[in-house]
Amino acid sequence: MTPPSALARRVLAALAAVALTAAGLVPAGPAAAAPGHGTLVKAAPSTASPDIMDGSVDAIHDAGTKIIVAGSFTRVQNRGTDVDIPRNYLLAFDKATGTVDTAFAPTVDNEVYALAAGPTAGTVFVAGKFNTVNGVTRRKVALVNVSTGALVTSFAGPAFNGLVNDIAVAGGRLLVGGIFTTAGNANPRGGLASLNANTGALDGYLTTALTEHHNYDGVSGANGGVGAEKLAVSPDGTKLVVIGNFKKADGVLHDQIVKLDLGATTATVADWNTNRYTPRCAWWAFDSYMRDLAFAPDGSYFVVVTTGAPNGGTLCDAAARWEAGATGTDLQPTWVDYTGGDTYLSVGISEQAVYVGGHFRWLNNSFGGDSAQAGAVGRASIAALDPGTGLPLSWNPGRHPRGVGASEMLVTPAGLWVGSDTSWIGNFQYRRERIAFFPLTGGAAPHPTTPATLPGNVYQAGVPAPTNVLYRVNAGGPLVASTDNGPDWAPDDGGSPSPYHNAGSSTAGFAAVGGLDGSVPAGTPAALYSDERWDPAGDAEMSWQFPVPAGTEVQVRLYLANRYDGTAAPGSRVFDVAVEGTTVLDDLDLSASVGHNVGTMRAFTVVSDGSVGVDFRHVVENPLVDGIEIVKTGTPPAGTGNEVQVRSYDGGTTVGAATPVAVPDGTAWSTARGAFWVGGTLFYGMNGSLWWRTFNGSTFGAASAVDPYHDAYWDAVETDSGPAGQTYAGVTNNFYPEIPNVTGMFYSGGRLYYTLAGQGGLFWRWFTPDSGVVGAEKFTVAGTSGFADAGSVFLAGSTLYKVNRSTGDLSATDWAGGTPAAAFTVRSGPAVDGVDWQAKAVFVGP
Repeated sequence: MTPPSALARRVLAALAAVALTAAGLVPAGPAAAAPGHGTLVKAAPSTASPDIMDGSVDAIHDAGTKIIVAGSFTRVQNRGTDVDIPRNYLLAFDKATGTVDTAFAPTVDNEVYALAAGPTAGTVFVAGKFNTVNGVTRRKVALVNVSTGALVTSFAGPAFNGLVNDIAVAGGRLLVGGIFTTAGNANPRGGLASLNANTGALDGYLTTALTEHHNYDGVSGANGGVGAEKLAVSPDGTKLVVIGNFKKADGVLHDQIVKLDLGATTATVADWNTNRYTPRCAWWAFDSYMRDLAFAPDGSYFVVVTTGAPNGGTLCDAAARWEAGATGTDLQPTWVDYTGGDTYLSVGISEQAVYVGGHFRWLNNSFGGDSAQAGAVGRASIAALDPGTGLPLSWNPGRHPRGVGASEMLVTPAGLWVGSDTSWIGNFQYRRERIAFFPLTGGAAPHPTTPATLPGNVYQAGVPAPTNVLYRVNAGGPLVASTDNGPDWAPDDGGSPSPYHNAGSSTAGFAAVGGLDGSVPAGTPAALYSDERWDPAGDAEMSWQFPVPAGTEVQVRLYLANRYDGTAAPGSRVFDVAVEGTTVLDDLDLSASVGHNVGTMRAFTVVSDGSVGVDFRHVVENPLVDGIEIVKTGTPPAGTGNEVQVRSYDGGTTVGAATPVAVPDGTAWSTARGAFWVGGTLFYGMNGSLWWRTFNGSTFGAASAVDPYHDAYWDAVETDSGPAGQTYAGVTNNFYPEIPNVTGMFYSGGRLYYTLAGQGGLFWRWFTPDSGVVGAEKFTVAGTSGFADAGSVFLAGSTLYKVNRSTGDLSATDWAGGTPAAAFTVRSGPAVDGVDWQAKAVFVGP
């Protein structure tokens, strides 16, 4: 939250929220040129700025060869000098050198909150709290000459009876927003108005009335002035978004935010509404918690930033992206980035980043409350967000001490200007008194987000070590993960019945088994005995058939335990078992032979005639089985399970032969938990962490753990907020504890999708390859199921592929709108074309 002293100063001075900037403005006539950024800005600030010695910088305007600055300051010094130059609320300096412009020295009698390009070259609009400029009455809005600071007398706007907080130019008009009810003596206006940009004459183009407090009810709550705090015009000049302290626009509920269509002759309220800013946030301190907004260069979306204290489920202390082309009454943001209790004050957007400023200590801190919680990433007061995900990019110059915060972000074709109320960029690293410029030159491009596709190459990392195990089934229960690096135990529950048994049998589940006898092989999961398949009387006897090439010698292993209390006494459950038609267990009485609630195993060697059959027959009560394993006899081929191989694949039914890929560093791919390749980097789960390394199809780069939550530079810096000793250190994401259970991952459109062992759903989190930050919040793809058997998942274009972790089959389905569109159908597999797709990580790559 903004410190109370700063808030009190602004409320007393303005009966409104913090002074406002001029993001998203366009000049009269043609739309402003996009910044054209191909990279992020450089993390080290330029030296071409003066030292503003007091107050704060609240608005910055690029006037060509000059920079115009507005705010609450009163004096400035040229860099490297200690000579004060008086400048009350408004100054200019040379863009190339940072030298204060002595010719530009207008006299305004009070603070300037906003700036905008004038209607002709060499002029600039100023707006704010003032009543005179150069001794001439200009109540809240004026036009001045950029070269001399002289008042342009041909522009004379109406006298506003309250503050003008923001201005924007569109279509030859100056759009005005603030805390006023009249513009001129007899012209009612409710916080919005439009003027002729050349003359200042009030017109009837923008007359939307903003009314009612956001939360003040006449008795309780902060009592700020009603009206507009910030305006943003789309780059094409057709849309206006207004935020501020209001509940209604022209009598219709539009709580704190309204979007208007800028038509040829009038501005009208658009079909755009949301209830996400209706909840109250820190109502005792803020009547409105809206702070700034800006449009993207292409006009497709805008971002709103707020203050307001942590408040779960609201948009308090949050940056939120909204799609400009959306329509409706209950719109939701595309993404939200929470600070966890700290204020956002400003936002500016380039093609590569959403730059944000404020008083924050962390971002991606959805679960924080003035402390870093799971997923929090340290960012001291300024940051760059991924436009597609809202997650922090790797750009991290920081700004400490933070003061009230960074109150202005102005993106220009040359870089990023930041205005604030303190003196340093970095941790007392670069002295930049209240204004800093980060040049585009020297900045790094964000990590590419282009995935590989098909036709192309599919990689299998951690190909299972050669094994003689042909089948493993957890009879009557869910998938059970292997504990011996062999195949998992395939599910056979109600949702995924095994295809190898006939109909008519039932399932049952139990608590953990009491113990295992010496017949059970080491490494067998005890969970195998927590469920069973049993055969009730009256139907066909329970029978299993496992396809095995004729002439193959195999061992049939039956895992058995008597768990039902009603058959605990010897003689109360007796049954027979036949393998390949021969009775191998005659009158088996588990309670009598091994004891009740004890797991055991019985093994029998047979030669397959093309299918290995196992039949259960009633004697007393009902037969049961807990697990079945079919294992070839003899020594298995050599292999470690750490191998990587690649095969070509057209995405349909044409699959190339597997070719080994060298793994010179000895990575234990047998321990991998899913992987995906994007923009030249391979990301994968291993040892409870996310890892990344370059990969070009033949050579792996060095592996590094992905840990954007800790930064050697910032982790030791105390925030000067919260409890003593609190630093900017973040907290490892809550996705990491899930990694040991991940069975597959893929990346698409800023999202990391993944599957979890034994769970049928498909999950996702926001993800940015640039910094490796994973979103703190976990989402489930609605309506999805059938992923409990997933051994890997990968996406290629509009097709989603799934590897069955037990059978090695590769299935596919259409992928549309971020969800599987239909049931999976098998495309390839051991029984289809002889290809086994099993591996710890299967991904499409270069």
